Order: sequence, then C-alpha cells, then structure tokens
Amino acid sequence: MTDLQMVWGWQPSLYLFLGGMGAGAFVTAALLYFRNPERSRSVACASSWGAIVCLAVGLLCLLTELTNPLRGLMLWQSFSHFTSWMTIGAWLLVAAMAVFFLFALLSLGVMQTAAARKGAKAAALHAAILKLLAVAGTVVGLGVAAYTGVLLMTAPGVPLWNSALLPVLFAVSGLDTGVALVELIAVAKSGGNSLEGREMRFLEKLTVALVIAELAVLALFFGFLLGQGDGANVSAAAASQMLLGGVLAPAFWGLVVVAGLALPMTMALWALVAHRRANPNGFGRAEALESGGKLKDGQRRSSSFIAILGPIGALAGGCALRFLVVMAGIHGDPLADAMASLFQDAIARL
Repeated sequence: MTDLQMVWGWQPSLYLFLGGMGAGAFVTAALLYFRNPERSRSVACASSWGAIVCLAVGLLCLLTELTNPLRGLMLWQSFSHFTSWMTIGAWLLVAAMAVFFLFALLSLGVMQTAAARKGAKAAALHAAILKLLAVAGTVVGLGVAAYTGVLLMTAPGVPLWNSALLPVLFAVSGLDTGVALVELIAVAKSGGNSLEGREMRFLEKLTVALVIAELAVLALFFGFLLGQGDGANVSAAAASQMLLGGVLAPAFWGLVVVAGLALPMTMALWALVAHRRANPNGFGRAEALESGGKLKDGQRRSSSFIAILGPIGALAGGCALRFLVVMAGIHGDPLADAMASLFQDAIARL
C-alpha cells in the first residue's frame, strides 16, 4: 500500500476541496438571490465569480498532477462515454462553469442597469433569466459537490473510499465550505460588516444545519466501516482507525471536528443568540439601524470577528477532511510524505 503514496500527490486533494467549495458557494449564492434579489445581488455576483475561480484552479490542480498535463485535455474527447464517471464529471464541470459564468455576468450591476433602461419588459426578462440560471446552477452545483466524492468512491483498490456515504459527506461538506466562502466574501465587500439582517441570520442557521448534518454523516460513515470485519472491510476499518485514533487522529479531531465543525457552529449560535438579545422585537441589524439604533465600535468589531472566525475554521476543516480521507485511504503518513517530497526535490536539484 505504501507504493500508492507516490501516485497521489496534494493536487487531487486540493481539487476535491476547491470543487466542493466552489459548487457550494454558488448554491449558497443562488439561495441568497432567491430570498432577496435586490439586497443579495452584489454578494451573489461576487460569490459566483469566486465559485468559477475555485473550479478553474481545481481543474488546474488535476492537470498538474498528470505526468503529461496536456494529455488531460484529451478527456474532453470522451464526452460520449457515459458509462464513465470521469465523463459524467467532465460534463458536470463544463455545465457548472458555463452556468456560473452566465449568472455572474448577468448579475453585474451594469447588466441590471442596462436591462432596466430598456424598459419594464427587459428588466423582467433579465430577472427571469437570472432565476432560471440560479436554479440550473443549483442543480449542477449539487452534482459537482457530490461528484468530488464519487471520484474517490469509484477508485479501485481503496476500501475506505468504497462507500456510498462518501459522496454524501463531500456534498454536505462542500455546501458547508461554500457558505463559509460566501460569508467571507460578504464581509470583504461590506468593509468589515457581514450581510445585514435576515440574510446573515439565514446563513448562520444554514451553517448550524449543515454542521449537524455533516456530523451525522461522519458518524454513519465511520460506524458502517468499523462495524464490518471481514475481507476488504478490515482494511477500511484500519484506515478509519488511522483517522479516529492513529497517526492522523490529531489532525482529524483538531482540524476537521474542532476547527471545521465545532467552531463554526459555536460562532453561528453565538451570533444568533446575540442577535436575538439585541433585537427582541425581531428586527434585523439593518432594520434596527433604520429605526434609530446604532452599532457601537466594540459591537461592530466583535460582530466582524465572529463573522470571519467561524468561516475560516470551516474552510480549514473542509480542506483537511479531503486531505485526511485521501491519506487514510492510501495509508499515507503526511509527515513522512512531506519529508520524502522535500528530499526528492533536493536530490533533483543537485
């Protein structure tokens, strides 16, 4: 099994993370747009561009993993082989990139202004097209997020990955990291203050729901693997033990569980409770300001800190999850692999 470590570099793991996060970011952006097209348009637009960048960089990571990266372009000649998951995944990625790009382009402020200048019918048609693209992007986005798990599930000879729950786990984690990316984009666009009012509360509630769902899927994933004890399942159970109590356990519990799940949920719950206490009448922050309330500097800094701490933890945990699942599947030792890689690079330069 140790020979397989040289086959899997860091690029596929990074692609699994970026692909899921990009897909999740667009799904989150689409949900925000459906809730409030006017107030969420700017964040949804920026998040869509972010999703495109994630998918593009992820694909580049896959190509650089190949011995001859140009051969990876031959994949697009196999679009008719629908019995191959690689072909299905290629179609999903192409569709996602196209839909995400069209939505991001048409949701630009200049495009909306241009449509409004042409009259009410043009503006209504523009809004209808955006909603249609949001629906289509949500469908293909969910497909891409799940496909990152299918890609591992269909790999031969790795019992840990041969579980129908792996695509579910990666899909839920992709949505979780996508929400985190959208939250960070919202903070960056608003100069230190996250989305206002109901939209931010929606993202916080979505974070809590996704963390609970991911914890449940993780429990089922490891429960099924550890509950079976013969044949290839012995290897899967041994790989699971690497994550839960072996060499990879500190990274799994520290990065995935604590930083990636517990921290975002704690910050989201804290923000929801603080919002409820500050606005007992149910006003959002924007509505409270409109009715005469003001945020003190200390409250503003605290709100901004909470708004970025949870998402950063979610991104770190989501990235670590992919790397650790890949490492455990091939029985890799991250420290040994890193040292071996550095040693090989040093020898090559001599």
